[in-house]
Amino acid sequence: MEMPTVTTRPLPIVFALVATLGAISGQEAIGEPAKPRPIPVDEEGGERFPLSLGEALRIGAKNNTLLSAEELLPIQSGQDVRGARAIFEPEMFADAAASRSESPSRIFQGLGFNAPAITNTSYTGRFGVRQLVPSGGLFDLAYSPSKLRQSYQGTVTEWGSDFTLTYTQPLLRGGWTDYTLRDIHTQEARRAGTELRFERVRQETLFRVVEAYWNLVFARGNYVVAVQALELSQAQLERTNRKIEVGELAPLDRVADEAEVARRREELVTARNDIFDRQDDLRRLLFDDSAGALWARNIEPTTELGEFPAAVELDWRAVARSAWRIRPDLRALRSDVAAAEVQQRAAENEVMPQLDLVGSFSSDGNDATHADAFSTAFGGDYPSWSVQLLMSIPIGNSAALASRERARLEWERTRRVLNNAEIDVSLEVRDAVRRLRTLAESIQRGVESARLAETTLSREVARKEAGSSTTFEVQERNQELQEARSRLLRNRLDYRIAEGNLSLVQGVLDVDLTEASGARGEGGPKE
Repeated sequence: MEMPTVTTRPLPIVFALVATLGAISGQEAIGEPAKPRPIPVDEEGGERFPLSLGEALRIGAKNNTLLSAEELLPIQSGQDVRGARAIFEPEMFADAAASRSESPSRIFQGLGFNAPAITNTSYTGRFGVRQLVPSGGLFDLAYSPSKLRQSYQGTVTEWGSDFTLTYTQPLLRGGWTDYTLRDIHTQEARRAGTELRFERVRQETLFRVVEAYWNLVFARGNYVVAVQALELSQAQLERTNRKIEVGELAPLDRVADEAEVARRREELVTARNDIFDRQDDLRRLLFDDSAGALWARNIEPTTELGEFPAAVELDWRAVARSAWRIRPDLRALRSDVAAAEVQQRAAENEVMPQLDLVGSFSSDGNDATHADAFSTAFGGDYPSWSVQLLMSIPIGNSAALASRERARLEWERTRRVLNNAEIDVSLEVRDAVRRLRTLAESIQRGVESARLAETTLSREVARKEAGSSTTFEVQERNQELQEARSRLLRNRLDYRIAEGNLSLVQGVLDVDLTEASGARGEGGPKE
């Protein structure tokens, strides 16, 4: 029974979601409204390139340099099929010969006469067409004109014409369609496998685009988290400085706050460089540099994270059955099994004895002129026919037996490879479903953890102002808030990557151009 494809949601909707940087925490740690923060770019003055995830998938599918190379493999396989089918194309043939012979005069003692010298000059030719048919039979139609000129007490010229039709049909070895069409069926199965493997490479490349896109979103969001942490530490330093000015604290009390600001600035530098690295990863997947602007585009992700499900309820068995049916790499392995089975049947045929049925029909004509000889032969005035059975039995037949056994083993090997791959797919599906479920739960816990960390920091700052807490405690709470925000951001983006991975392990990862173009960010460039 064919199982329906199981997905968490339609892919165009999944991939039309975007990460807004201001929605990471919702509010500042002290309760102030979130405000946009500029994201650094590594190419000052470069092209601003707003990009949704759907559009990134479309561009990657079109421009990725690996795909542009791999897409030639199915075309090459198509030429192999074309070459295999060429065995049924008719073949024209022709040959010609000329000969001359002279015999000396002879004296026959006792018979009372002498035989004069004889000169024979002959011209012969043969041309026609032959063609193999799917049953393994071979048609051969030929026309053979000839001219004989003989000098013997005068000159005599004789013209000949011969039409011959021959058909040879193997009855055992080398006969019938399973054997004759073996190379065609094998090449067709291999072409199908090549096309399916290319589709798998295409899906894997699209998933790499998904990963690179979300990793860039995470790097930009993580930069915002680092900025927030720096601003909080700077605000704490300012409060400490004010208290030092009014004499509430000693000057040495600012050292801890200054060290905290320095550490946050160091983290900000790392977060900035991570943006540049992740942007380069995405650029490399999307653009072929044909316009010389590969590194000049400053990519700005525009896809929002959207809402997350409260829980993920998927039956991994149903997902696995769908993946077994749909995944291109599994279907490619089934093509390998089919090709091996074709070769096995052909090898079985090779073991049998050779038994050929040969039938021929011919019509001859001889006359003083070529036209008369041709007319006589073409009219079938002097027909002849024959039927033959030709048999040969190899002794030992070790080569054919070894080929048959090797073909059987290859067929068994491909079946075992397919079975192993199906088990691996089940494992991948189980892992993908489990990870999606775990991340959904982690997001729920992470939202609460970030909210509590914000509340704790606000309370600690208030206690510090009241003199019942220390700078160290405020810094600890600030660090906890930053870590909670980073974990939540990472879990959200990992969830989106896990959605893409689930589609990949099912074999349904693709890009809908209509949805992708509809999901563009405002002002997004057109390719």
